[in-house]
Amino acid sequence: MSATPGVQRQWWLVADREMRERLRDKGFVFSTLLLLVIVLAAAFLPGLVSGGTDRYEVAATSTTAPLLAERPGESGDVRVEVRTVADAAAAEAAVRAGDVDAAVLPSASGAAEVVGDRNVPSGLGEVLTARVRGAQAVGLLTAAGVDASTAEQVLTLPPPAQRLLDPDAVDPFTTYLLGLAFAVLFLQIVVIFGYSIAQSVVMEKQTRVVELLVTTVPVNQLLVGKIVGNGLLALGQIVLLVAAGLGGLAIAEPELLESLPSVPTAAVWFVVFFVVGFAMLSCLWAAAGAMASRLEDLQSTATPVQMLVMLPFFATFAANDPGTLQTVLSYVPLSSPMVMPKRVLQGDVGWTEPLIALLVIAATAALFVAVARRLYENSLLQTGRSLSLRSAWRRAA
Repeated sequence: MSATPGVQRQWWLVADREMRERLRDKGFVFSTLLLLVIVLAAAFLPGLVSGGTDRYEVAATSTTAPLLAERPGESGDVRVEVRTVADAAAAEAAVRAGDVDAAVLPSASGAAEVVGDRNVPSGLGEVLTARVRGAQAVGLLTAAGVDASTAEQVLTLPPPAQRLLDPDAVDPFTTYLLGLAFAVLFLQIVVIFGYSIAQSVVMEKQTRVVELLVTTVPVNQLLVGKIVGNGLLALGQIVLLVAAGLGGLAIAEPELLESLPSVPTAAVWFVVFFVVGFAMLSCLWAAAGAMASRLEDLQSTATPVQMLVMLPFFATFAANDPGTLQTVLSYVPLSSPMVMPKRVLQGDVGWTEPLIALLVIAATAALFVAVARRLYENSLLQTGRSLSLRSAWRRAA
């Protein structure tokens, strides 16, 4: 048996070569780690920034200290420690020195005032105002003959209860952020790997390595290998990022996943749409690389392909809310991978709609592959100058 692999395996040898080269590329490893850090930060940082209890220290005199007792019904988000000082001058000195965050002192009118240095933290100011007003109101009611416990009950009456007519409705802002995350991930990965495919083709043309490759590997097998190799790496990267995002949300924001159970389903659909969408567009990147003769020419030949990715991405911003435009864009092949997962998040699609959209993308991918294959085969061995789209289409293979 000949040691030369059969045609059916040559595309895999090309794919294996592409993957090995990318995995040895420090830039690729760094970009993957950077995207992973960004995804994890997006999942964890909001909870870290907004969570926890704010603690403040406030100076008060013997006159105003009793006004700062904790009121019934206060939330635990702000904790206030009261430091009693000798007089107002000592309190103001402590504020200026930064030893305390604010001071509550008697005012000239006989009421109390909150004193800060350059400002009073908004959360602290609200708590101090509520405590002083409550204590003063209880004092006035008691002086009018109302029992102190009755006065406290009046001042701490619970707010009106809330009753939601649609408690299971999806928060539109949450779906907007998650939908935007899907769209940005799709754009970033497709562009990064698309340019990688195009640059690989140009480098092989510029160094004339491709002339050696085509003597042993058919041109169509070379194209398939490049798409499969980069596609598998892109799939691995997108699965890693999606899994990291879901894991981060499960740890940092478990209530979000409980309130929006469609997130895992939308993530799975996003990965599926990414695979088909990448297959649809990656062949065009290869053709763009084949039409260029030097790396300097790649920008001009790749611009039309880049527009096919960028324009649908910006179009998704006009389809944030459910409606006719969003539904139409979810079936348009170039925008469907970025819009249909958002519709799944919103819960307004049946299981057949994503399948229909996938079939539309698959049909478009078949057309794009046929066009890209002709452009690729006709341009790959042409050197000296970049080819226009018309020249690449008409030139004999």
